[in-house]
Amino acid sequence: MTLPPDFTLRAYRASDAASVVEVINADGQQTLGLQRAVLDQFGQVRLMRYVPARSHKVVALNQQNQIIGYAYLADREQSIVYDTGGAVHPDFWGKGLGTQLVRWAEQQVAVLSPSAPSGIKLVLQANLFENEQRAGRLFGRAGYTQIREWLHLLLSLDAPPPSPTLPDGMTLHPIDLEQDWELIGPAMEEAFSDHWGSIAVPLPPAPQPEPGPVVETPADESYSNSPGFCFMVLAGSVVAGGILCNAKLVERSDTGRIGSIFVRPRYRRLGLGGALMLSAFSAFWQAGLRRIILDTDADSFTHAPKFYNQLGMRVYRREFLYEKAVRAGVEVRRLAV
Repeated sequence: MTLPPDFTLRAYRASDAASVVEVINADGQQTLGLQRAVLDQFGQVRLMRYVPARSHKVVALNQQNQIIGYAYLADREQSIVYDTGGAVHPDFWGKGLGTQLVRWAEQQVAVLSPSAPSGIKLVLQANLFENEQRAGRLFGRAGYTQIREWLHLLLSLDAPPPSPTLPDGMTLHPIDLEQDWELIGPAMEEAFSDHWGSIAVPLPPAPQPEPGPVVETPADESYSNSPGFCFMVLAGSVVAGGILCNAKLVERSDTGRIGSIFVRPRYRRLGLGGALMLSAFSAFWQAGLRRIILDTDADSFTHAPKFYNQLGMRVYRREFLYEKAVRAGVEVRRLAV
């Protein structure tokens, strides 16, 4: 890889975390006017977008050995869909460093691609907010195409939300985030099987790691699904739908986020989605969180934006998904109705 003069790349180290957060936030303040990263309780970098701890990461250094850039590569779907992201300190924009970080991600995918199922199309993706026009042009020059739009919606609560109502025979329950995954996992898979980007054919399980000592990376779950803010609807003993929410966000502390809402197809159009949303709104209200956000596919097959609009949520920013095919093959994702 040919880097711009006076810059070097090396693998990310745990001791880099504070400097990486500084670079990401300098970039974020310049482009979006907001904080995009924090150090979690274990001293690890936490981004607005979840990045698995085992992702590949790299930092860019200047001649003074200062960190001025950062990038990650995450395996999002059994080595079929990869995701990259990162930042360059604004003082070093326009020097070609962002292009090199994208090339680094592509080279990592080339190394990892043999682990993907043979004959299947392999892609690398990046998500960019509408204000990140410089990054959009960078990815465009690198051969990426904008293929999807995500809407970020906002609701400001100024009064307690109404109580949810459910059809006869259905009941609402808080989700036990440690014990209930065997119940809600199959419900989520079935509910999301007709959503954009879901895998349309069964795939073999991901390869298991080689035997040997495993070093567990501490995980700060406080930024994930939050106890007391996640609910499920039962039809008898069957999970008909559910909602998973976050009450601690990187971007700002006064906000709650709807992470996922799902209803099994055979239970749709019974009012379960609205009941689950009102349950979450009520939990946020009781916790003193008045600003509620979520994001959804602008062209949702289930017409999700219309549903959220009916609940009073309005678009406050947009995000775009860019994608590049890095290996030809059969498309196994659901990308159109």
